[in-house]
Amino acid sequence: MSAASAPAPFDAMAADYDETFTHGAIGTLLRRALWKRYDAAFRAGMRVLDVGCGTGEDAVHLASRGVFVQGVDASQAMVARAEAKAAAVGLSSLARFRALPIESLGALHAERFEGAYSSFGPLNCEADLPAAGALLARLLLPGAPALVCLMGRHVPWEWAHYRAKGDARRAFRRLARGGRPWRGIVVRYPTPEEAERAFAGAFEVRSVWALGALVPPTYVETWAARHPRILALLDGIERPLAALPPLAALADHFVLEMRRKGPAS
Repeated sequence: MSAASAPAPFDAMAADYDETFTHGAIGTLLRRALWKRYDAAFRAGMRVLDVGCGTGEDAVHLASRGVFVQGVDASQAMVARAEAKAAAVGLSSLARFRALPIESLGALHAERFEGAYSSFGPLNCEADLPAAGALLARLLLPGAPALVCLMGRHVPWEWAHYRAKGDARRAFRRLARGGRPWRGIVVRYPTPEEAERAFAGAFEVRSVWALGALVPPTYVETWAARHPRILALLDGIERPLAALPPLAALADHFVLEMRRKGPAS
C-alpha cells in the first residue's frame, strides 16, 4: 500500500470536519481572517498550491474568485470531500485535488506554481519542517507568495481552559519536547521564531501574525455560540493587533507570510 493510499490519521475526521470546525462560529472567524490575506495574495488566473487541503474549503473559495488551485492532502477521505464540494458548485475545473502526503510533494516536480498556502496546521505533522519547506520551494516560481498557518506552542487560552477542567496534561501538551503523539503520528508545535528559521533557506518572511490569540480555540465552540457578542469583540480587537510580535507567540495558530527567494518573474 502506498503512502498516498494508506489510511491517514485525518480520514476519520473527514465526515464531520466542516460541521465541527469550518462552519462553527470560531472556525468561521479564523478562516475569514485567512481568506482576507489569501485574497490579497492570489489573483484570478494564478496557479496556486494548497498544502494539506482538507475538505477543500479554501480551494473552493479561491476557485470562485478565478484562481486555479491544486490541493493535496494525505487523507483520501478529505480529498473525496473536497472533490465533492468543488463539483457541487461547478468549480472542478479550477479546484483540483490529489491524495498526496506533504513529504511526497516531489511527485509534482513537473509543475510550477505562482503561490502556495497551508491552512490550520498540516505542516505541524511534519517531522522535518525545513525539509518540507525545501520541497515546497522547488515547486514555486521565484517571488511567489506563500502563506503558512501553523499551530503554536504557547497558548494561554489552552492553559486556562484545561487547567480549569483539572486536565494539566492537555493544558500543557504542546510543550512536550519533541512533539506530542497523536493517532500514530507526532504533532510538533514550533514557535514563530523556530518556524521562520525552518523556512529561511528558500523563503523571505515578510510578516508573522496571530490567528487565535484573543479569539479562543475551536474547542470552546459551545461557549462561543452562547456569547456571540463577546466573540465578535475579541475578534475585532485581535485583527488590527495580530501582527504585534507578542500575539503571534501566544496564539492557537500563527501565519507566516513569505516570498520564494529569487527575482519575481
